Amino acid sequence: MALRYSELDREDAALRAMLIPLWPLLKTDNLVELSVVRPGQVGLEIAGSGYRFEPAPHLDYNYWYLLCQVLANKSGVNFHTVNQPRISTALPEGHRFEAMMGKNVDQEISVSIRLKRQVSLSLEDFGLQGALKDRIIQSIILGANVIVSGGTSSGKTTFLNRLINYIPSETRILTVEDTRELDIPHVNQKNYIVSRNESNPAIDYAAIIDHLLRSRPDMIIAGEVSVANAFPIIRMLNSGHAGFMCTIHANTPDLALTAAIPQNIQLAGGNSLGIAKLLYQTIDIVLQLHRTQTGARVVTEVLFPKNKESLVVEIS
Repeated sequence: MALRYSELDREDAALRAMLIPLWPLLKTDNLVELSVVRPGQVGLEIAGSGYRFEPAPHLDYNYWYLLCQVLANKSGVNFHTVNQPRISTALPEGHRFEAMMGKNVDQEISVSIRLKRQVSLSLEDFGLQGALKDRIIQSIILGANVIVSGGTSSGKTTFLNRLINYIPSETRILTVEDTRELDIPHVNQKNYIVSRNESNPAIDYAAIIDHLLRSRPDMIIAGEVSVANAFPIIRMLNSGHAGFMCTIHANTPDLALTAAIPQNIQLAGGNSLGIAKLLYQTIDIVLQLHRTQTGARVVTEVLFPKNKESLVVEIS
């Protein structure tokens, strides 16, 4: 008797079939990112070599539209070129998938696939050494509130995943992300996903974080702070809970606390009055990541907000 596929199995099979034309490109040696600026062409960013563009006639507009539809169905979110033209999710191997299609974007298409590269980097590889490295590790062991700041593709998530390894193994960790990117090796852990681009999700960030706080975590890791989640996350910092990590797009550690996070709250329609002061009182460490001209990702500054101590890390 033949086995019947469940609905989930059918979705997995459809996604695997849709990805067949794409996988050879994603297997390109040292690939950092695949991007699409027009149908039938792909841009490949190679580590240490920059971008090169190649014709890909089989990856036309219809292909990317169908892939977005399949990914949306798989993720349980909506996708429509008029009503919901953006999708943020992950491919099966953890590669970050970001796309927008329709009249909101030139050529009616923009796709970025950021590869989740299997690299084993130490804190020394990011430029942290000696007493400063030991101080950061000890702080994490004791349950510090930590923010990793930096620009796009500066290595924030990779670095955060490295820091997570220093959290004691018996720690109960709960995470919330819009795209699954965190690697949690701990046994007592649970991961939650909230769609970034759905206008009316069934469960939003505020509801998820309220649930997390009621689930007795030792540590909450929130992935990237965005417009959608900034206020619920910051509210959590004044809830009596200790032990928090996240990433943020910002130019400096100080601007992460005084500008980037308050601006995200303002863009969401919230009141950011007093937020910077609260962050300086509750965050223990802010580490600034920078991508050098050679493609290396390094820590350039470490801020200890509570005593307003800022340390510049020399790039070798």
